[in-house]
Amino acid sequence: MADAREVLETMRKVARIRIDMLREGVTFHSKARQAYYLREYEEKLREIEGLIRRMNIRLVYSKGNSVDEPDGME
Repeated sequence: MADAREVLETMRKVARIRIDMLREGVTFHSKARQAYYLREYEEKLREIEGLIRRMNIRLVYSKGNSVDEPDGME
């Protein structure tokens, strides 16, 4: 799991660098292509960050309570 997280972190850094470069105009693309790639990288960055957030979620439950029986209804 750590390897997947490291890959996602690296992908996020690369996407952020490319977004910054496109916003600063450091590109050989025309303005239309620059805008297109900026939108695409921003969308991919959102997807990557969503995956990283999901990896951070931990499910917590009490071993004393049954999933089928709420508290007080045994």
